[in-house]
Amino acid sequence: MTPLLRTRLGRMTSAKTRGKGTDSPTTIPSSAPSGTTRHELVDALSWESRRAAALLGMLNRAVASKAKLNATDVETLGVLAVLGVATPTRLASLLAMGTGSMTLVLDRLERGGFVRRVRDAKDRRSVTIEVIEQRRAEVGAFFAPLEGQASETTERYSEKELAVIVDYLTRSNDMLNELTTTLTQGPTTADTGR
Repeated sequence: MTPLLRTRLGRMTSAKTRGKGTDSPTTIPSSAPSGTTRHELVDALSWESRRAAALLGMLNRAVASKAKLNATDVETLGVLAVLGVATPTRLASLLAMGTGSMTLVLDRLERGGFVRRVRDAKDRRSVTIEVIEQRRAEVGAFFAPLEGQASETTERYSEKELAVIVDYLTRSNDMLNELTTTLTQGPTTADTGR
């Protein structure tokens, strides 16, 4: 996709106009400009998905810095926010870390009061990790401005358009989860034919 098309679709950012009360090039039109092909729109969607992933990574690192945490600590808290609870081994796998490194991350988070290790009542060898809600809320407060802006952004869309966006994101996240699982746990027997 050409930079001109990204500009036409209102997707390019500009540090000069962002947040200064002017119409920023980040303004998303309610419909694509006439003459935009499906291929161009799919390219734009792919680009914005990659850009969102990179920007979320940068935001997590900025939050980590402000919260006096390690970036990996915030990433671990983010994974736990999605999963609810997880074993240390599963967290290490999802974050592509060794179990020893994950132990260090969990030790830091536990000392800081962000997580707790919970032993299984039936099998004391089995441990899961839970987020301590009060501390999660403290880190979450750094994301509060984003939630307000997201609420304003969603006002631009009809319920039908929001349903399409939710469907797309749900399907995309399911694909990402499936690929992550495959990469971190290896192919299933159905994938290998064994």
